[in-house]
Amino acid sequence: MEHTHRPVKLRNLVAYGTGDMYGNGSFVVISLLFMFFLTDVVGISPSMAGAIVLIGKFWDAFSDPLMGYISDNLKTRFGRRRVFFLIGFIPVGVSFALLWVDLHADNTMVTFAYYTFTYILFSTVFTMVMIPYRALNAEMTPDYVIRTRLTGSKMIFSQVGGLIAATIPKLIIDRLYPEDQSLGFLVMGIVFGIFFAIPWLIVFLGTWETVVPEDRQRGTGNFLRQFLTLLQSKTFRIHMGLYISAFSALDMLMALFIYYLTHYLQKDAMYSTTMGAMIITSIVMIPLYVMFANRKGKAAAYIIGMIFWGLGIFAFAMLSPESPSYLLILSAMLAGVGMSAATVMPWAMLPSLIDVDELVSGLQRSGICSGSMTLIRKMVQAVVLFILGILLDVIGYVPNADQSAETLGYLRILFFAAPFFFVLTGIIFASRFRVTPKTHAVLKSELERLRAGGNMNEVDPVAKEICQELSGIRYEDLYKSRKENK
Repeated sequence: MEHTHRPVKLRNLVAYGTGDMYGNGSFVVISLLFMFFLTDVVGISPSMAGAIVLIGKFWDAFSDPLMGYISDNLKTRFGRRRVFFLIGFIPVGVSFALLWVDLHADNTMVTFAYYTFTYILFSTVFTMVMIPYRALNAEMTPDYVIRTRLTGSKMIFSQVGGLIAATIPKLIIDRLYPEDQSLGFLVMGIVFGIFFAIPWLIVFLGTWETVVPEDRQRGTGNFLRQFLTLLQSKTFRIHMGLYISAFSALDMLMALFIYYLTHYLQKDAMYSTTMGAMIITSIVMIPLYVMFANRKGKAAAYIIGMIFWGLGIFAFAMLSPESPSYLLILSAMLAGVGMSAATVMPWAMLPSLIDVDELVSGLQRSGICSGSMTLIRKMVQAVVLFILGILLDVIGYVPNADQSAETLGYLRILFFAAPFFFVLTGIIFASRFRVTPKTHAVLKSELERLRAGGNMNEVDPVAKEICQELSGIRYEDLYKSRKENK
């Protein structure tokens, strides 16, 4: 580990970014296909399929904050974060592949137990590598612009991974194994398990950690208490609102898309092309949003993206089975313009959350902050899939069958209304997010003064006002808060 801040070069941006090919790609495959695999290949009910994911997330409620705590406090020759990339790269591949084994068990409970176990295993391995990975950004550099570039690189690879994950798996299943979907899903799982595993060696070799002094590393109390103290920060609470909104909309849209395209629009052959158009557009827009965010702020970029995304969802909902295919592609591209910012900016905000948390706690808790976001991301997907499983049962969806006109009508309403609601709530939360390039520069300067032993009674009036706005705590009370967390 290094005692000085090293320059972040292009090769480091690339190496760091490759990790999120797994972070996003695996979620895309699961969001798009896992529910369909369980209902239409394995043959279990939608409600039971949703319950499998939900049960796995109850485990995450314990494991994610624990992993954040471990990576904040671990000491190894490879650092407290990067060592997990070496430990985890083989389990990444194995755990993903096991999800797609068609068990062929006659006993429903045995089937339920197997997929619950494999999903918990996948989630645990995901936690082991992704929480240290997402904490690494703030420890490679303190610079707002460089951090945003690191996030931009991460999100470009994230979207590339998402593009591959949204198009290639279905091609493997449908084109290579059209007569045996069960084998197609298994081969897809093995291929993508290898694809997701390899980048972790690249991340390990191309990144580093800056040494954090002991007095800023460790806090008192157990990991759960430290996790809960994040809620003291106003910025953290607002960010969780816009983050949950964006990814609830994403998971609802992704999970319903295959059902909507196949049954309502009757254009299942357009699946890979449509998803490709959406995600390629999203990738192209990332550099533009990064530049805009560095000038006007990440919340402003997020709001613009959510508006475009809402328009894209509305355009999808206006289509009918008779609509020409080019309108489907144009709707996907419009949604992709918005989806880019809506999914990139919440993660781009993470280093700023870490800085605000340090102001409140006096500790550099990148792992706990990263763990909270990873936990929320998993819980959002679990709750969304669980609720959608119930709703599909409620509207009368029957796997591997023609759906009634009534069911198709409800499916169209569900496809539009559910994600659109969260687009609106995300915009509301983002309008209250106050970390901008200007306020972050003041926050960074005040943190440097406090790290150097500066007296909290000698704070600059402008810095005091900004710190109070970002933390939601009177500046005079921050000393007590920092002392309690030490």
